[in-house]
Amino acid sequence: MLKNPILLFGMPRSGTTWLGKVFDSHPDTLYRHEPDSGGALDDLLPMFPDPAEAEHYRTAIARFFQTLPTNRSIRVAGKLPLFPKSYQRPFAHQIRLGFVPSAKVLSRWISVESLPEFVANDRAATIRLVWKSIESLGRLGTLARVVPDARVIHIVRHPCGYVSSVLSGEAAGLMPGAVSASEDYGILELLLQTDGARRRGLDIAYFRKMQPVERLAWRWLLYNEKALAELSDLPNACSVRYEDLCRDPVGGYRSLFEFSGLDWSEQSAAFVDASTHSEKSAYFSVFKNPERAAFGWKSKLAEEDQARILAVVSGSRPGELFGA
Repeated sequence: MLKNPILLFGMPRSGTTWLGKVFDSHPDTLYRHEPDSGGALDDLLPMFPDPAEAEHYRTAIARFFQTLPTNRSIRVAGKLPLFPKSYQRPFAHQIRLGFVPSAKVLSRWISVESLPEFVANDRAATIRLVWKSIESLGRLGTLARVVPDARVIHIVRHPCGYVSSVLSGEAAGLMPGAVSASEDYGILELLLQTDGARRRGLDIAYFRKMQPVERLAWRWLLYNEKALAELSDLPNACSVRYEDLCRDPVGGYRSLFEFSGLDWSEQSAAFVDASTHSEKSAYFSVFKNPERAAFGWKSKLAEEDQARILAVVSGSRPGELFGA
């Protein structure tokens, strides 16, 4: 396992990709984009493990971490944009830039699975592994305990922003999954096993009576509540609001880099500037007006739905992050 890995975890549509690509822009990082998606961790670790049992999962977690540097699939290692790296051989960046679009075209006819890394052996010790996840937020407290030299960052978006973005993506047919997030009762069943759900006496029948935005709000609450509770006393973990990064991208990211033990590189500064001063309309783009990205839900989400969401999260620990 590479030393001092950096874990960037949050819910879908919470700014994790922007966060991940800013960290990927650092010359010393080796970025892995959602390597746990598609159930890759399900046979090793429950979706919502009890951190008190973290030691039980140590071997399985170490085994998964060992696969990350060698997982060079296009999906995991080829998320655009790509950046030059300090540990790569000469011309590696140019070759990789040409390889990714070619591989995506060729994949229509043949399987092209592995993106070349071109690591120079004498620079390998400088690499900092970065794992970005939207799948394993419920596992984050356990992972942070099993890998104490990791730096763990949990990103939280306003619940109305999260719900609005999920609904927009589903309406456009851009979200993965056979069912909508609000109708995914399999996840809701698993969430009923969390301390927060048990404490409130929640059951699946209660969820079924709700409006879709209310079920999404409960997903947001229970996931983030578990993460906040399990990370609160750990020196290697912190939580950050997406909206704070949007208000002050340079200051926010400089602080997160310092927490993670990374210097503030010119390449990262340039990417933060580019990603916040240009805009692409694509749903998954990291190039967006930060204020509009953070607060566009205020005009997109019906006022009655905003009220329903805030009523669900009111008084909870994650809700209090946003004055609810």
